[in-house]
Amino acid sequence: MKQGTDVTGELLKAVSRSFYLTIRFLPREMRPAVALGYMLARATDSVADTSLADELARARVLSMMAEAIAGGEVEGLSSVLSNEMAPAQQNPAERTLLERFGECLDALQTFPESQLILLRKVLSTIINGQLWDISYFREHASVDSDEETKRYAYSVAGCVGEFWTELGYATMGEQFCVESRKDLMRQAGIRYGIGLQLINILRDCEEDAARGRSYLSSEPQKWLNRAERYMDDGIDYSLRLGTFRLRFASVLPALIGKETLRLLRGQAKGRVKIPRRRVYACMLRAVFRCLHRKA
Repeated sequence: MKQGTDVTGELLKAVSRSFYLTIRFLPREMRPAVALGYMLARATDSVADTSLADELARARVLSMMAEAIAGGEVEGLSSVLSNEMAPAQQNPAERTLLERFGECLDALQTFPESQLILLRKVLSTIINGQLWDISYFREHASVDSDEETKRYAYSVAGCVGEFWTELGYATMGEQFCVESRKDLMRQAGIRYGIGLQLINILRDCEEDAARGRSYLSSEPQKWLNRAERYMDDGIDYSLRLGTFRLRFASVLPALIGKETLRLLRGQAKGRVKIPRRRVYACMLRAVFRCLHRKA
């Protein structure tokens, strides 16, 4: 069976056109695992955010999905996703994704063991973060420490930077980055992922507050500054990668993240949105910055 099968590209294009376009810049060695990992994480996120289902039902289904991804036989999962969770999705593509979750699981089995282990590890971490999110805010309105914020941001995004790094080394070796920097790159990848999630949290503060929850226990300004530092880490990380395609695909989210932070600093209220022309400007800057590899 072809690695990942055709379901990945077809569903990815329907669920997230922007990510579909971005992933085409990745080297072919990394592309299938990154695409399928995104699809499975997007499916679990759809269940976690299904407002028409109560918390206990969502937690139960997420646990079933986690067991299935880990390789277990989960009776009734397809029926629950198709008949209970899919109809509650407002986005038609996400409904289709949940209805076809079994095909994504089949695709998972086509990967070599080294990549399968990494995929299962990152998805387990993400689902644990989603389960924490559901259970914690049943009893709390806000996280109680900065460490809780960082722990959550790692579980849903920092672990992705770690996965990306480990997958790159597993599939490309020193073409990804020099072996001597492996641990430094893994840590930088984690900070990069956490920084991207902090930007999401900062951008969504008002919406989250309206839902009776806050992921920050201290002043947003501190987290703006930290997210800025982590975006700089992400740029440094990206420019050390071994190919232009890798550098471009990796650095673009950091440049867009820094643009988002600039808007957040200048806007007291309301959700910020980057104009399309600024996204194009970020893409142009990414091209020029990625022409040469950082030593």
